[in-house]
Amino acid sequence: MSRRFVTGAAAAAALLLVSCARVGPVSRPTPDGSARVYSVAGLELEVPSSWRAEGDPRKVKFASPGGEALLEAKATAVAGPSDRCLEGAEEALVRGASSLTGVRRHATTFAGRKAVAQEADQGGWHGWAWATCDRGEQYRVFLSCRSPVSRETIDVQRRLLATARLGGSP
Repeated sequence: MSRRFVTGAAAAAALLLVSCARVGPVSRPTPDGSARVYSVAGLELEVPSSWRAEGDPRKVKFASPGGEALLEAKATAVAGPSDRCLEGAEEALVRGASSLTGVRRHATTFAGRKAVAQEADQGGWHGWAWATCDRGEQYRVFLSCRSPVSRETIDVQRRLLATARLGGSP
């Protein structure tokens, strides 16, 4: 075999490997190792280190070890003023609520920004959803779990609300 052929084959193999590589969720461990801080575009949130994560830097889905709780965080680029972005986020929650029962929706803050929150039930599951906007991005976060809600899931929900950060918010 010629050296040129080997070099060309190696370069082609490297190119193929890079083109097939999948960029997964971006994370780092918390100082105590009990959780990981995941980045979804400009949003950072803490999730227990025992939870499985899959996705990419703009949309991540998480599952608790037994599958009794699920979490999803996603970012979508939007154009226009942030007030319109938040209205669009609320409209998306309203559309998604058509199959839910006991829906409660209200203005709130999430990750240090104005947000809308929704809580509801569906067939043995309870869920929370938050939507907010920052710098041309709309962020939606959903946490759902089997009913009755476990103490562990309540702790995850509280930690999520306490630790979610957007683009340098405190």
